[in-house]
Amino acid sequence: MTVLPPLRRAGFLASATAVATLFAAVPALAEPTLTITLDTPPSHMRNVYVGRFAEALTDRSGGALTVEIFDSGQLYSSRDAGRAVARGDAGMAIVSTAPLSRIEPALTVLEFPMFSGISAERMGEIVDGPLGQRLGAMLGEKMDVVALDGWYMLGPINTYSTTTPLNSLEDLRGLQVRHPGGVGAVAYLEALGAIPVSMPYTDVPLALQQGTVDAIVSSNASVLSGSLQESGLGHAYLNNMLTGFYMPIVSHAYWDQLTEEQQSLFRATWAEFVPGQRQDAARQQDEARATLEAAGMVFVEQPAEEAAAQRERLAGAQARMISDLGIEDDIMALARDAVQ
Repeated sequence: MTVLPPLRRAGFLASATAVATLFAAVPALAEPTLTITLDTPPSHMRNVYVGRFAEALTDRSGGALTVEIFDSGQLYSSRDAGRAVARGDAGMAIVSTAPLSRIEPALTVLEFPMFSGISAERMGEIVDGPLGQRLGAMLGEKMDVVALDGWYMLGPINTYSTTTPLNSLEDLRGLQVRHPGGVGAVAYLEALGAIPVSMPYTDVPLALQQGTVDAIVSSNASVLSGSLQESGLGHAYLNNMLTGFYMPIVSHAYWDQLTEEQQSLFRATWAEFVPGQRQDAARQQDEARATLEAAGMVFVEQPAEEAAAQRERLAGAQARMISDLGIEDDIMALARDAVQ
């Protein structure tokens, strides 16, 4: 497992634990100090790179732009972080596209079957291109926030089962499968004859142990970090149902205090760390697989032919999602161009 170097703490507090003892309430944004809210622990890849960005921003601004990072959900959960930024209660959040898609439904396009089976590297190029830029602009307008280019990556989302060997998508038929949410995941599972189950992530270990669910939709790194192999998961099918991303959004209550030069510095500094974060996220997924395999989990990689057949099978469901969600024609045109 790669061990990342410890972060220097000049100009910002890297742990919400230390800060929480000093402040009884969320700090106001009267001064140009950036408050970042994260719901993951300091060791999480997202937190590590947010810390590096924060340190660099403070250093390169000569100390004019300071940052406070509140981790582990001590300020807001992933569900509430986006709206907190929109209100100006937090200066910045790096939020999964899943909860943000409830605010801007166009983001749901990234969950559509047309993108299933596409490599995480290629999906990174897609969200950096015209489709991702358009989605970011739409979210920024809808929420009245600054949506930065350069999304962090979680990685491929796959399927994992307890006792049922997974050698093809057909093996998911009839299984109770917990999923993280989203109409794309539900349509995908229903088309296979699986039974989608929605439940909080905190309930998953016990549900696996008790047989309430037979399988889950997750990632290698998330399975390992949650020790879900100890809760009964024994089989992994790497079908890359979708690729998980985190979007960086900044409150206008903070952003509008900055000069144009500071805003340019902010954007450039953020963009600098995105490639490294994605590379380390991919490495973390690979290392998690190696650790899980060493513990006895059986991994099977999906053939490209099956992924293509699944996309075709879901064409009708995708058309219904486009209609039900009111996805605009220009968004679908960009999406189709992106997968050519």
